[in-house]
Amino acid sequence: MTSDSPPAPTPPVAPVAGDPAAVVACFEELPAVVWAFRGPDLVVVAANRAARASVGDRPGLVGRPVRESVPEVAGQQVFDLIEQCYSRAQVVVGDERRVLVDRDGDGRPEEGFFTFTCLPWRDGGGEVTGVVAHVVEVTGQVLARRRAEERCQAAQDLVHALQSALLPATLPVLPGVRLAARYVVAGDEHASGGDWFDAVPLPGGRVALLVGDVVGHGPAAAAAMGQLRTVALHALWSGATVADAVAQLDAFAARLPATRAATVCAVELDTATGALTGVNRGHPPALVVTAGGTTRFPGQGEPDAPLGVGRAGHAVWRDRLAPGDALLLYSDGLVERPGRPLAAGLAALAEATAAATDEAGTLPRNPADRLCVAAVERMGWLGYDDDVTVLVAQRPARPHPPLHLVLPAKAAALTWLRHGVADWLAALDVDDGTAFTVQHGVGEAVTNAVEHAYGDGRGEVLVDATLSDEGVAELVVTDRGRWRPPGAPGGRGRGLALMRHFAEAVQVTPTEDGTTVRLLFRLTRAPHLEHPPRRTGRRVDELVTDLRREPRPVLTVSGPVDAHTVDALGAALLDAGRGGPRPLVVDLTRVTHLASAGVRLLHEVTAELDAELVAPTGSTAGQVLALTDLRHRADLPEADLHGADLHRND
Repeated sequence: MTSDSPPAPTPPVAPVAGDPAAVVACFEELPAVVWAFRGPDLVVVAANRAARASVGDRPGLVGRPVRESVPEVAGQQVFDLIEQCYSRAQVVVGDERRVLVDRDGDGRPEEGFFTFTCLPWRDGGGEVTGVVAHVVEVTGQVLARRRAEERCQAAQDLVHALQSALLPATLPVLPGVRLAARYVVAGDEHASGGDWFDAVPLPGGRVALLVGDVVGHGPAAAAAMGQLRTVALHALWSGATVADAVAQLDAFAARLPATRAATVCAVELDTATGALTGVNRGHPPALVVTAGGTTRFPGQGEPDAPLGVGRAGHAVWRDRLAPGDALLLYSDGLVERPGRPLAAGLAALAEATAAATDEAGTLPRNPADRLCVAAVERMGWLGYDDDVTVLVAQRPARPHPPLHLVLPAKAAALTWLRHGVADWLAALDVDDGTAFTVQHGVGEAVTNAVEHAYGDGRGEVLVDATLSDEGVAELVVTDRGRWRPPGAPGGRGRGLALMRHFAEAVQVTPTEDGTTVRLLFRLTRAPHLEHPPRRTGRRVDELVTDLRREPRPVLTVSGPVDAHTVDALGAALLDAGRGGPRPLVVDLTRVTHLASAGVRLLHEVTAELDAELVAPTGSTAGQVLALTDLRHRADLPEADLHGADLHRND
């Protein structure tokens, strides 16, 4: 609808603006879209070439209200924002707004994205007489960014798929220990891929527990992680001790650049005695949380180099879990933060887990799950910069009792069977899939006994369940009747086939006194894989290096040394180490974060360039270097710049 009175004439261009023809020509040639609207009906009084082209160079564009000039934009909040600018005399800004507009006059609107600013247009007295709109089309940028985001998401999906395929899908359920694991994918899409863990039942009631970390991130790190895990599993399944398995990992890691300088903490637990035997290779120390809420780090004083860096041998530490105690293995992403000493991270972890031993609330009742949840949640309020793996083994205060049910040989007994088996499995915290297979397998065995062993339904069916040290449940169904052949077909007669489908092994033993059916099921529970929200307000640090040549070359390193900055540090080290009669000194005092990628680089540098590392005791770098058995000195006074001997800082 047009206004009742014609718009006021446009005032002439002020002389200060320049020649009117030049001003109009410049307005016409502006690459940005510029509209001018006048009056409450927002009549189009000016539109440069870019503006006209943005709506298809349609005729009759100027001189009509914008709602009539571009009617297809109605309902997209564009007119509302322009009117708001006019009526409220306010600047209105929109960023990357999606607008559908008919560009070629065929009646089919096309999608575009526009960033715009609408400003009140005032007359000489300051009264608002219209609106000037400055619009920049950003369709190309938006679509390009979306394609980039899709490629990035595809890369993340690939990493996550590799992780899911290469990490254990289940944990064993064992009689002498409760196991729980939690894997948190890093909030930074470039940081995920290198952590791995395993829990491997061994003969004699023992279980091997491992958590490792590979240098780097992304698909390559995930593949390297899978290789190391395979080597460890093969060694353990072949009868190797934990220490021997780590030695095999060390030899394998030295052969491939992708696995070199990986770290691992491997522990063997004897579930009968609680004895612990462990090895740390450049990895944060294991944590014991006692039933009484105290904590300790066994093996913390036995630092060893990462895997594959050329230092054979490792220290073996020993400890013991009392009934009710728990062992917690974890990756460095749980405790390391830029600018925070490693010792502070370890202390925070000990405090967080100790407080969780007797808490209620919504934490899981299973002590192993409770420690997992408490460690991950309390250590990562702001999210994680690196993948986080937590593996907990808790020695129960009391052994899990076997199951013994005496059921009447009636169909109603199947309900009592399901309840009894469900309670037994729930106390072991098996996953739903495992419970489903056990319930269906044993249900078929009892159904067969009820239907075929007794004709009058006055007998009994016995159900016994035990759990072996290898995590295999044996369920034995016994009757004292004489089996009758199945009746007319019609759904019956398939019980044995179903039992064999659900159980790993089925053995039917008929005797003169009745029939015994033995079914074997491997009990498992699932680890928890979590994709956390991206952290907000993340601190951004830059790596800075400063080289001083005289009297001795000293390279000072400040900021984080991780997978994103390690290449820049490597280039700086190579440049600083060129030539000169004296070895290079690398001052790591101001390093705020030293990740495994940096540790590997420093191992190579100390070997190739004969470089000396400086990291004060208690500093971020000092703690990591001590943990990974990298030789360094605590300080470097000016007097020592002329040839002081290097010493180990333990």
